Amino acid sequence: MHFDLAHFPDFEEGFFSGNFKHDILEMLVEIRQQLSCRYITHIGHAEPVGTHSGPTPEISVLTTVPMNWVVRYSAKNYYKVDPLVQGITLSQRHTDAPGTIRHLAADPTLLPESKQFLRDCELRGLGNLFLTVSTANSYGFRGITEFTFEVEPSEQIAFIERMRKRLAAIAIRLHNVLHGNRNPALAAVVANLLTKREIDCLYWAANGKTDGEIGEILNIARWTVVTYLQNAKNKLGCSNRTSTVATALALGVIQMPAITNKF
Repeated sequence: MHFDLAHFPDFEEGFFSGNFKHDILEMLVEIRQQLSCRYITHIGHAEPVGTHSGPTPEISVLTTVPMNWVVRYSAKNYYKVDPLVQGITLSQRHTDAPGTIRHLAADPTLLPESKQFLRDCELRGLGNLFLTVSTANSYGFRGITEFTFEVEPSEQIAFIERMRKRLAAIAIRLHNVLHGNRNPALAAVVANLLTKREIDCLYWAANGKTDGEIGEILNIARWTVVTYLQNAKNKLGCSNRTSTVATALALGVIQMPAITNKF
């Protein structure tokens, strides 16, 4: 299992390109202002669940935590004990219903290692209150949003009750922006129409790479890249490269663009 990471350090400009970057950044800043939260992380499947050949689909992460925490998280393999990751990788029958809010530190099912992870988060300045909200789009494409706050322990229960509806609404909004059009069943059908190389070329095209750059990344000729993208365009019934990439993204055949890191 690995993560595809889209990072907006401390809600500042991250590594997205084009309008998509600015739209997401603007939304994150707005959410931070509305909630007065410390950090936001949204996690979801980078591929439709059920179509992945391995035991666990890849995971797509959008986060605003500081880069030094991302490095520490990676070095310590915290994904193995992170409750957020566990929540998205559990089997469907064990996942929380959409709209469910979890107060992680107060969760009696949390493993000792996960509690230690949260303590480390707090010591590193990520907050002292970690709340997750489960979401899903109309096609069942699941996600979880985590909001971190700094709230006096004696006030946390009242704070959660006061914020419950707002957190649920904002989590749904964020998830729909990222995954609202993803239809796993349809994406599986469409993905079967495309070859792996065609999907690879679409992925890198979505990240703004030229035909020549894609060729270098995939170790194939530039004109071979052109052929793959042309085949994908014809199979998806699109008129040009831009609409082909947009269609693949909307269906969830490829991941959202501008992935910045893997660990």
